[in-house]
Amino acid sequence: MINERYREDREHQRLGSLTVYCGPTHSGKTKKLEAEAERAQRQGRRMQRLAAPPDANQLTDQLDPATELVTVDDAQLYDDRLVDVLNDLATVHRVDVVVAGWELDYTGRPAGPMPELMCAADVALKLDDGVCAQPGCRNLASRTQRFFAVNGTPERFLPVCRRHHTAEPRSQAFQEVWFDEPSGSLDLISGCMFSGKTQELIRRLDQARYAGSTIQAFKPALDDRYAIAAVASHREIRFPAIAVPDVAALAEQVQDDTRVIGIDEAQFFGQEIVALAEELANRGRHVIVAGLDLDFLARPFGPMPLLAAYADRLTKLQASCQYPGCGSHQASRTQRLLDGVPAPADGPLVVIGGAAIHQARCRHDHRIGGPARSEPEPVPVAEESADL
Repeated sequence: MINERYREDREHQRLGSLTVYCGPTHSGKTKKLEAEAERAQRQGRRMQRLAAPPDANQLTDQLDPATELVTVDDAQLYDDRLVDVLNDLATVHRVDVVVAGWELDYTGRPAGPMPELMCAADVALKLDDGVCAQPGCRNLASRTQRFFAVNGTPERFLPVCRRHHTAEPRSQAFQEVWFDEPSGSLDLISGCMFSGKTQELIRRLDQARYAGSTIQAFKPALDDRYAIAAVASHREIRFPAIAVPDVAALAEQVQDDTRVIGIDEAQFFGQEIVALAEELANRGRHVIVAGLDLDFLARPFGPMPLLAAYADRLTKLQASCQYPGCGSHQASRTQRLLDGVPAPADGPLVVIGGAAIHQARCRHDHRIGGPARSEPEPVPVAEESADL
């Protein structure tokens, strides 16, 4: 284990990070992992590939104190404890951690801890294999299709688009005719506050508008910081939007001729937003979603992990750390302040506000305050009995 003196030296000399590579089969996740390891070796950095123990907590016990880069492959095979262990390696032990794995299994369901790892990561890259394995299909391959063995042909896994994916294994031959309407897609833009998520959402909606697409944008009604009837960034860049109280109201407002749908601040919606986004994308709509991937306690925020897993494209943005003396480090966390100090963990999860109460912080300068102290109750003073 790392002794206290070594940990103190490392804290002053280097920082740690968590990078996640995900995607369907044949997308190059393991190759990315190996490339990071080779680069570290060329730089003379100590690299360690951690084996898969039955207990994720045992990964820390395998750590060599001299290690500067840790790689973990097939992360989908672990349980949810892997998220805390890797965060501990990156934050406390200050090593660079690189992880690869499937975010969706071949049935199209979230795989192991990968959705939460994509939120917790400082850098998350969703890879693809170019185009779908369906002959003639030019759609992005974001799913893994299982093909069962037929006539001696071994079982295979190939990358396909969401249109040609089925949860059940199928034969090698593809069905020739599927849908007449264009294939839909789900894009997710995530990151901490002040990373430019809403600005990027508006940029993409503007591109679609200039291309002549019919667009609708939505936002949660509780977010009224800059505009009520518009999606607005911190820099006052706006795009007309419909404020809705919940997912059901959003679904009712979607018009039949809408081709592009933008949804801002998705973390404030319920888990139903995941099913709706998937349904709209499967029906040929281009859905673009933006939201905070972590809450002020650095925990995955609401439906964001599942949206990250199901998304065909993931864009994870960073900001510059606002902690005094840190400015150059990339921020992936949202710091909530209460009277200028870190807010306590028992504070409300949702607090609408801007730069007055929130900051962008890197993982090493993100802080959680102690429990809020209530005013002490006055102690009753016993009345002195008068001497008779």
